[in-house]
Amino acid sequence: MPREHARAAVPPAWMNLSCEAMADWIFQGNPRHHNLDALVAASRQQWWGTPRYRDRMAVGDRVWLQVVGRNDPGIYYVAAIVSETYEHPVQPSDLMHFRWRTDIRFDYRIRPPLLRSELLEDVRLGSFRPFRGFQGSNVPVPPDVAAALAVRAEPRLEPLPPDHR
Repeated sequence: MPREHARAAVPPAWMNLSCEAMADWIFQGNPRHHNLDALVAASRQQWWGTPRYRDRMAVGDRVWLQVVGRNDPGIYYVAAIVSETYEHPVQPSDLMHFRWRTDIRFDYRIRPPLLRSELLEDVRLGSFRPFRGFQGSNVPVPPDVAAALAVRAEPRLEPLPPDHR
């Protein structure tokens, strides 16, 4: 069955924590490039550089925001894709992976975050390579891993307040 037909009757990702008929993604947040908490506080809707797998992403897919680096790496937010991926003209000073962008809406903060150490200790999640670190800005999440993440994250989800614009 084509993906768009399977998705038609499914509510947006922010309403569906069961992982049915949608894809899940990990988008990487690097604290060297931006402060994720400040970005979310400024606006729940942001664009994200999506140089890889952009042809597989769809509106309504769930995004797990994984902060990388030395200090408390882990998953801090859950978002939903709210636009098709689009090409954005880049300036000479821009990083090339920002040429392709996808708009996302941050829906939940995970508090406390799902830290890398916790993810690696979980028998269902520990073998998923991106939790050990990965090069790139986005990666698909297999359905079994997404289901295990949803179960572990559910009691920690804090809905984010609406933007006040």
